[in-house]
Amino acid sequence: MNTLTERLRNEEEVRRVWSEIINHPFVTELYSGSLPIEKFKYYVRQDYNYLIGMMRAYSLLASKAEYEVAKEALEIAYLDATIEMENYVKLLKKLGMDLKEVLSTEPSPTNEAYMNFLISTCALKSPLECLVATLPCFWTYLVIAETHKDLLRNNSNPIYVEWCSVYLSKEYRELLSKLRSIVDDLWVTGKGNYEVLKKLFIRASKYEWMFWDAAYRLESWPV
Repeated sequence: MNTLTERLRNEEEVRRVWSEIINHPFVTELYSGSLPIEKFKYYVRQDYNYLIGMMRAYSLLASKAEYEVAKEALEIAYLDATIEMENYVKLLKKLGMDLKEVLSTEPSPTNEAYMNFLISTCALKSPLECLVATLPCFWTYLVIAETHKDLLRNNSNPIYVEWCSVYLSKEYRELLSKLRSIVDDLWVTGKGNYEVLKKLFIRASKYEWMFWDAAYRLESWPV
């Protein structure tokens, strides 16, 4: 019998959206090295702010989950607040950017909507629903990396190669595996409604596509 995460991943609408994500021009150009640097800088500014939102979402999740789940959620929030952020500070220096500039960047319409979706889900819904809503973010990055890893061999931009390679690391695979296990274990205990979880998983997957697309278009607020 399929686990919950396998079942969600194999939903027809999820397969379609994830295919669109994997083949989005931002993604393929990033992995091949042809992505204009200004688009990557835009992505970095938005993603840094998104990570702050994710940290807040997991903190909300931890506040109402049972000990083991709360512990894992706080560890992820801690990783976001320390290691992830430290890596971003190093990346900013390589791109000729500074943290003050990034923190003063206004979240794009798509970014703000995505963060609000995650934070409200984690504030108002169950721990399982929270985790399912955040899972596509972690999972699609690994799928993207595995799909396009051959492109990295001919990628002449060392910044892109270093950034993309993170998602092929043992540590990242272990993080995703742990998240999936928590979700699957919570489901086995009968703590969720499949149709509700499917809707959250699909919505989050669509937001992932929208995030990449917003970066490629250099989305901004209307005047």
